[in-house]
This record gives sequence, C-alpha cells and structure tokens, in this order.
Amino acid sequence: MSAISAVQSAGNVYSNTTTKPRQSTGDLAPSGGASSVVSISDAAREVARDGYLKMPDYVAGWFNKDFPQDVIDEAQARHDDIKANGWLGGGGPTMLPLLPENQKLLDGFKQEMKDIRAAGFENAPPAQSERFNLLLNLSIRVHLVGWEKPVTEADVQREFDISIAMGKISHNDPIPAPSADSAKSAAQIRAEIESKAVPSNWRQRWQDEGLTMPENVTLSRDRSMWLDVAKAAGIGEDEFLAKLREQAGSLKGSALTHAIESFISERYVALAELPKIFT
Repeated sequence: MSAISAVQSAGNVYSNTTTKPRQSTGDLAPSGGASSVVSISDAAREVARDGYLKMPDYVAGWFNKDFPQDVIDEAQARHDDIKANGWLGGGGPTMLPLLPENQKLLDGFKQEMKDIRAAGFENAPPAQSERFNLLLNLSIRVHLVGWEKPVTEADVQREFDISIAMGKISHNDPIPAPSADSAKSAAQIRAEIESKAVPSNWRQRWQDEGLTMPENVTLSRDRSMWLDVAKAAGIGEDEFLAKLREQAGSLKGSALTHAIESFISERYVALAELPKIFT
C-alpha cells in the first residue's frame, strides 16, 4: 500500500468514527457521497486493525496537535448538540451548491492534487503525500460549508481540526451494539436512496417534530436532497439558499436544521391549502 493510499484509508476510518452520519442520508442525493450506511474497504480495515504503525508521522501529527481553545470549544459545542439532538441533521444542511468563491477554492485544491498525481502518485515524497491527503480532507470541508459564506484554506483547515477534536471528545462515548433491526434499517435506507426516494428515517424525524414533508419528492443525482425537498414545496433554489444563509447567521447544527425544515414544511402546507382557498 502506498503512503498516499494508506493515509486515505486511515482518513476513511477516522471519518466514519468521528463524523458518523453528519453527511447523513438527509443531506445527500442518491449518488452524492456518503450516507449513514458505511462501507469500509479491506485496506481501511487493515489500517484500523494495525493502528498508525504503517502511517507517516504527519498523520499522527494531525490527530495529536494542540488545538487552540476556540477549536476545542466549538468541537465540544457540536458534540453536545449531537448528543442532545441526534446525528441526523446534527451537522446542519450540507452538500449544497457552493458559492463561486468557494468553487474556485475547491477547483484549486483539485488542480494541485492532480499535479501531485501527475508527478508520481505512488512514489510521492512525504511532503507531497502530506499535502495531497490534507487537500483531500480540506476538499470535503469545502463541500460541507462552502454554501454559506466565502471561505479560505485556513477556514476549512479549522473545520478539519474541529472534526478531529470532536473525534477525540467522542472517543469514549458508548457505541450501541449492532442489532438485526439496525442492519435491516440500513439496508432499507440504502434501497430508498437508490430508488431516489427520501429515506424513511428522515421522513419519520420530520413527523416526530410535527413537520409536514412534501409527499411527491423524487431525488436527483448529483444534487442535494435539500433542494429536491424544497422544490417539492414550491421553493426555488435561490430562495432556499438565501433563507438558509440568513438563518445560518444566528443558528447552527440541529437548530439550523430544524429552522430550515420548518420553513419548508410551512411553505408546503400553505401550497397545499391554495386549492381550498379558490374552491
């Protein structure tokens, strides 16, 4: 296993244990990326079993660095919010269209990664391996937060640091034992996503919160589920993103998720009432 591919495998394991379904089935289109159903490769299992023995020193450095207090405080706040309100929706709406400035930043990351590959991906020197894998992680963070406001490399580095700090904080949290029901639920969610249907666990959460989700929602490929649900409620992409950015000025995490879901629900209920008004 090359240095680069080994670090990628370690990153997959780390992401699965720290972010869990922050990129939840409620946040992603069918082919849009990760879901709450996690598949771990044999290489990743090897890394998880052997720890960091095969990892370059810089990887351990990412995880063992001394984070500034503001990063630790933010990680603790997000961890507490998720513990109180659950993982589903705990990261706020994500994987939405990027602002032009952030798309430019992401494109720059991709080009730099492409250049490193072209120079010799499998035998890259340690400094290039470190840069490639850092860019891989920073690219993920651009996708998660790049819809809200313009960000810099330093901003997405901070998001990466927060995710690592959250992993440390949650390291000793009890992990529920898997059950036959959970396996069945995961298979059901996967089937629903593949059929372009809103996952039933997301619909159930809306119902539990007293919200009304649009009935006729068909998920698109390469598009956030949020936009498809909003569209079914009669809300255009520009209006939805403008409302979300406005709310993100004062709300984060689960509170932001609930606020934008309430906005969609209220608009859909009003839309459904229109025929009654004119009859």
